[in-house]
Amino acid sequence: MGILSRGVGMPHVLIAFEPPDGGVAEHVLELALGLSDRGWQVEIAAPAATTIDSRLSRARIRVHRVELERGFGRPWTDARAFRQLRALIREGRFDLVHCHAAKAGALGRPAARLAGDVPAVYTPHCFGFVGEVGALGRAAVRTAERALGRITDALVCVSDAELRIADANRIADPDQRWRIYNGTRPCEEGDGVPEALSRVRGDGAVVGTIAVFRRQKRIDVLLDAAPRVLAEAPGCSIVVIGEGPLGESLHARADALGLTADERFKFLPFAPPSTAYLRGLDLFVLPSSWEGFPISILEALACGVPQVATSVGGTPEAVSDETGILVPPRSPERLADAIITLLRDPARREAMGRASRARFEASFRVDRMVDETADLYRAVLAGSVRG
Repeated sequence: MGILSRGVGMPHVLIAFEPPDGGVAEHVLELALGLSDRGWQVEIAAPAATTIDSRLSRARIRVHRVELERGFGRPWTDARAFRQLRALIREGRFDLVHCHAAKAGALGRPAARLAGDVPAVYTPHCFGFVGEVGALGRAAVRTAERALGRITDALVCVSDAELRIADANRIADPDQRWRIYNGTRPCEEGDGVPEALSRVRGDGAVVGTIAVFRRQKRIDVLLDAAPRVLAEAPGCSIVVIGEGPLGESLHARADALGLTADERFKFLPFAPPSTAYLRGLDLFVLPSSWEGFPISILEALACGVPQVATSVGGTPEAVSDETGILVPPRSPERLADAIITLLRDPARREAMGRASRARFEASFRVDRMVDETADLYRAVLAGSVRG
């Protein structure tokens, strides 16, 4: 199949993804909106609990519900999702399928092949064998990724770090690997920050994180650093914005650390857009143990909020010495050191804010991401990168 397979109009693309929320879902949303604005015919295959369906519907982008679930512990559900994807691809007469994250990649690529040899593009957003994975699991996922690479027309790595991992693990052929940085929109202007966040601000700076509460993001490390930060920078406030499967345990940890009783510390629920919260922060913190290329950091850059982040995955490709401070993962002490250093230096934070906006404008706008992805699609459909 190819650009001319449907005879008329722009190519017809199915974008499939699995994590219902977080950075992958936001990436898919922006990609779908951008491609649609450029005239591409875009449809989405999404898990039932996705948080982006209403925004896709407002843009009149069709969303198909597929039984895509996190993890691989329910093979019967995965089998149904595979059949759903194969039927959808065959009946939709798509010219190209773009799969995002491990589950969609594992099911969507063979479904595309069996539905009529439809070209398949895959963006892992951090390979499944990266992070806190046991030796057997790591080996199994790596073997699966190598095998699936043989039926992948193009592999999109979201950072140079991910590109190096693909190369080191021999996933896809070198000429099929593309590096396309994630992108985000400019910081949205608005009437102000959410009221709950406005009430947190006192006389000092507000430190915060915005994340889905999963193991990868290691919010517990920020909680462990928080008592020292509040003691040594008593005018500041700390907010943890988000929800997720680890919410209960994180609230319990905050209770044990005495944070819940401190009026300078708050958990806040999240409702998009992130920029509404970022406008109320003076310092953004991301203490992840592993990453592909976190969109939350790009949003902080766009809003001119200095960053303290762990030096994992592609994060060092976004955070520079001019925009923030990088620290090792899983170290509350080093995280607290960096936060306190910037809280005590308002002039440095102000300079970092200016540098952050400039770095965003130069490298991480969403239009650049969409244009580079569209160029990749054209190359795949023309057969110039097909395996």
